[in-house]
Amino acid sequence: MREHCLNEFDFPDPYLQQKKLENENALKLLKNHLDFLDGLDYNKRQETLIRGVLAGNVFDWGAKEVVELMEKGLGFKEAADKLQVRPWLHDDLDAWINRQQQSPYRCAVIFLDNSGCDVVLGIIPFVRELLLRGTRVVLCANSKPALNDVTAEELTMLMKQVTAVCPIISKHLENYTLCIRESGQASPCLDLSRLPLSLVDEIVQWGCDLVVMEGMGRAIHTNLLTPLTCDSLKLAVIKNRWLAHRLGGDMFSVMCKYETGSKKVSGEFSITNSVSTAAS
Repeated sequence: MREHCLNEFDFPDPYLQQKKLENENALKLLKNHLDFLDGLDYNKRQETLIRGVLAGNVFDWGAKEVVELMEKGLGFKEAADKLQVRPWLHDDLDAWINRQQQSPYRCAVIFLDNSGCDVVLGIIPFVRELLLRGTRVVLCANSKPALNDVTAEELTMLMKQVTAVCPIISKHLENYTLCIRESGQASPCLDLSRLPLSLVDEIVQWGCDLVVMEGMGRAIHTNLLTPLTCDSLKLAVIKNRWLAHRLGGDMFSVMCKYETGSKKVSGEFSITNSVSTAAS
């Protein structure tokens, strides 16, 4: 209803300028952040990358208490300090790090959340690590605006700026081992039955064996209990007090849920099946 009213009165993206400002500020920090990550040993880097995604996910203009912090000048380090101390509410970090020590994934599909620190300082370093391991990465962003969520169009322009900072990202964009796609979504949630058929065809062709969902809307509200036939990593910081208490945590509790896929279990959800059903 909110997005409908905004579009009706010709305000399709009220957060556009704010997103641009946050992207520009985050880009200024990216090179030093990547250099810092490169100086860490392997296991520490894997943990820091996940913590970075979570810290970036704190920046959410849809969460009242976070908005108050952002208006006071919340920084990336301060956001990281807000995170719940381990063990987290759902803590599969060690299992994820152990999996990363094995053979690399063929193709990872990542459903993105917010602009600014979230995508630039959280997701981009995480993507870079996957690419260095030989994994093809598909970045899926909203087709239409919703709050401060990054859209595919915005992400395409942003990545051109990232290439000036990170030659690894530049190389893989040129080689099409890193690509940007629309998710078909227009809200902070993720309905896997509404993915574009063209996207599904591509990830089937590329042998997707890892799906990453980021943010409360995508990873918790709509897909926390969704089993997949491939491995999945669901990452989110809970910024709603009621939801946090409902799940047994508190504000800024962390959801780091890593699950291995199992095609032998009947009734499981697959991206391909969901879209085929919706299209029929």
